[in-house]
Amino acid sequence: MRRRLIMLTRKELKLNAKEQLRNNWGVAIGVIITLSLIGALIGYIFRGYQDVTSILTVESVVIAIVTAPLNLGVAILFLNIANKREAKYGDLFSGFNKILKVVGITILVDIIVFIGFILFIIPGIILSFRYSQVYYILAENPDIGIVECLKESGKIMKGRKWDYFVLSLSFILWYILMIFTFGIAGLYVIPYYQATITNFYLQIKE
Repeated sequence: MRRRLIMLTRKELKLNAKEQLRNNWGVAIGVIITLSLIGALIGYIFRGYQDVTSILTVESVVIAIVTAPLNLGVAILFLNIANKREAKYGDLFSGFNKILKVVGITILVDIIVFIGFILFIIPGIILSFRYSQVYYILAENPDIGIVECLKESGKIMKGRKWDYFVLSLSFILWYILMIFTFGIAGLYVIPYYQATITNFYLQIKE
């Protein structure tokens, strides 16, 4: 008989995240500030565009090329934190070593989720949850194929989409606090959330 996986509670996942971040807040906050500056720079570059179609087309390509590797770098960084390995600021940019693959994965996921939203909102949301673990999977399996990466995310998220949704929803008050503090609270909230989600991945991949 297949043994049922014993899942940690949301509270336990969050406690683990706080403990793992104890000696890594400096690098985590530095990464969040860097990502915010990069996002602001991209927004500034495209603010002068008047043609909406051009903005969406060109900006989406730039975002995919720039942010996809950074998202992979974030996954690598927080996996190092969760696994008690040395976490370095440079981890953020390590995703550029797999730029073609990670951009391909990102574009494919975006297309699939976009089609889901066109069909109906709920399928789009479900698909976004289904493929939410692709960066972690690629981070741990750099030689995996693009399609195989998506399949593996779908496999480990089977029966776990609701858990993922509820876990993410449990941070809603923190995100409201970010709004009232004009994003400043994000220096604490975003690393806390990311570390918690990383622990969630480490559980379900088993």
